[in-house]
Amino acid sequence: MRKGITQKVGQEHRTALMKLFDKFENQFNVWQVWDDLMYFCAAALAQPCQWVQAREEEYLRRIKRYPKELIELFPTMFAEIVLAFEQEGFADVLGSMYMEMGLGNHWRGQYFTPYEVALMMAKMAGDNPAEQIKESGYISVNDCACGSGVMLIAYAQNAIESGVNYQTDVLFVGQDIDPVVARMCFIQLSLLGCAGYVIVGNTFTQPALGHVLFPVANNGSDIWFTPMYFRREWEWRRGWLNVGRLMDSIKIEKA
Repeated sequence: MRKGITQKVGQEHRTALMKLFDKFENQFNVWQVWDDLMYFCAAALAQPCQWVQAREEEYLRRIKRYPKELIELFPTMFAEIVLAFEQEGFADVLGSMYMEMGLGNHWRGQYFTPYEVALMMAKMAGDNPAEQIKESGYISVNDCACGSGVMLIAYAQNAIESGVNYQTDVLFVGQDIDPVVARMCFIQLSLLGCAGYVIVGNTFTQPALGHVLFPVANNGSDIWFTPMYFRREWEWRRGWLNVGRLMDSIKIEKA
């Protein structure tokens, strides 16, 4: 098993995933395998909900570098990630593994916050999401340098512990300049059933445009929508927003 990774009780699926990485070690760079795995998982989650041809082409470009016996391992690796969340619940599974494997880019300041610290910060924020939801119908949270999404995951846990259904009443938005960690965030939010999206791009020069419910890519950024973003509650909210815009435009024309 890969050095630096210790097996812990309650994290057996992480260990199983590491054993699968070992099968690539003599032929491929571990960072490249991780990058490709994150892309494959993200595309598998995103494409059924919103087909993007460029993502399919990128998947085919990436997968062809591997021999058949290794290609067959990727679905098993994805399954271990899913099972890790089933086992651990709210956790920064991918972020903690990424750092333990020494894959973080210190030139970009990638030193991910431990989950326990992120949860403490979420609890200390002092906001009352239930009250905000009563006033606005839903709330949105944004991490403009989301990394693997640890702060957003912690917010989701704190929300549900506060009596808020984070899947139907909270919109999660993340953005990161690093495509690999941004897709890690997307995968984790998707597997936890968070509605929202993750933007791959520079927060300063490529912020999303438009309403938070209708983000528009800016200056080459790439937006990945989680499956729960298309849940009926969020579809209804977007629909009513469009109705409101239409009514406003009619009022303006009459004036």
